[in-house]
Amino acid sequence: MSTINVQNLLSNVFHPTYVYDTVNRVFKTNLELINVDTISANKVSSFFASIGDSQCNVYVGIGSGNAYSTMVSSSNSNTTFVGPGAGNTTSNVRNSVFIGYNAGQNSTGGSSNTIAIGTSTDGDGTKNIYIGANTGVSNSIGSNNIFIGHDITVTNFTNNTNQFLLGPLVKTGGYTSNLDSNYLLGGSLTNNCLGINLSNPTYTLDVNGYARIGTNQIGGLGINTNPLDYTLNVNGDMRVSDGYGTMTFTHDSNSNSVTTITPALSTKTATLQVNDGFFSVSGTTGTVGAGSTSNIGVWKKGITMISVQDISNYSNFGSRLAMVTLSNTTYIVTSMSSINSNLTISNDSTSNIILSNSGGVGRSYTYSITYFPLP
Repeated sequence: MSTINVQNLLSNVFHPTYVYDTVNRVFKTNLELINVDTISANKVSSFFASIGDSQCNVYVGIGSGNAYSTMVSSSNSNTTFVGPGAGNTTSNVRNSVFIGYNAGQNSTGGSSNTIAIGTSTDGDGTKNIYIGANTGVSNSIGSNNIFIGHDITVTNFTNNTNQFLLGPLVKTGGYTSNLDSNYLLGGSLTNNCLGINLSNPTYTLDVNGYARIGTNQIGGLGINTNPLDYTLNVNGDMRVSDGYGTMTFTHDSNSNSVTTITPALSTKTATLQVNDGFFSVSGTTGTVGAGSTSNIGVWKKGITMISVQDISNYSNFGSRLAMVTLSNTTYIVTSMSSINSNLTISNDSTSNIILSNSGGVGRSYTYSITYFPLP
């Protein structure tokens, strides 16, 4: 039977010390353990534990980090690995945190500032965040990416940056990926096209179903523009269909705005119903003196309908329907309906619509002009 040298244990392992408690005025005993590589215990209670190697690495868990003999040569620094096998057999990992069973295992190649949380979560790359079991990049390295969800593994990801995957539900960014059968928001990802409730999207964002943005008047959607105070603000051509007809907002080759309503079936009609009428231009003149005129608008080739109302005498009202043609650069009124004796509407030598007051006193008028133009 071998004999234990108690004196050697006391000098090389156990260091009993006495510390004077100035408050209670008594000596307290402390026991320090040194030169110990492994301690086996069912439970360890401690007020304070100082854990870390000379490179400021902290390994907590069976098989976490590297063996003591390779800690310095692994070139890891400022890392925290928590969990059985977390950060095991890693090298050149700096300023990173791996938490979970085998989290960040085998990470090499200059990984830094990366956070990996979850069982077997990848720890490669720079400034990446991986959260979820078996989540991370496969066989390549990216930077400034965020993966949240279980089993997100992307191939062909080399040197891609600023990508975000929430899932396997949402993917944003432009890398080529192979997500196999993962679904994105109830749809799928095909050729960098995101489908929502759609299995085979053909556009960058392809939505099948309804959407709501905002829950009050402050919320709004702007397409190619700021929503400002609108619930929907669209900058560009727009097409709206309800299955029975289509309304298209676009423009012609001369940059004229064109709105078209087309029925879905050639045997049906498309109509525009506007309650309480419509107009193109409306306004109010200042005082138009007796025998004076006021310019209230311009003629357009086609049919122009004009209504005028005397503000001070509501019985002094008239409307005029005119046919207008264009000769060189001059608009010519070819026909007009009659109007009462005090109000006269005519054209000047160019294209202006002239309102004349032939009454005895100056008056102010409201007017409305509606155009049915020819191209």
